[in-house]
Amino acid sequence: MGINPRVVVVDDSKSNLDVFCEFLTLNNVDVVGQGKNGVEAVQLFEQYNPDVVLADLAMPVYDGYFALNNILAVDKNAKVVIITALEGKKDTPKLLKLGAVDVLQKPIDLNRVVDVINKIFKEKKLLQV
Repeated sequence: MGINPRVVVVDDSKSNLDVFCEFLTLNNVDVVGQGKNGVEAVQLFEQYNPDVVLADLAMPVYDGYFALNNILAVDKNAKVVIITALEGKKDTPKLLKLGAVDVLQKPIDLNRVVDVINKIFKEKKLLQV
């Protein structure tokens, strides 16, 4: 396990993706992969086995539900954080029940994202000792 958390970020909005990745990199989070839909989220998870996957809920074609279900089918211990707009707030209990580690609301507080990633990373490291 590396010194910094390794993450895959998936969002169909290129501008959101760019902002997330730049902010995470500036905060000692290694962005190992970027995708734009749920299929890419699963492929990137399988390719990089990151500590955390950050996935937008509402994406065309294959959404965050697809990403969450299929990543957890590959590895039931995977850590997936779903990001959703306020109208998606009603989905939070269902997403948590399906296995999301956390659900963060847009407009997103980028510092909170870093805090959530670091918390997951520390807990994962403790379990591996």
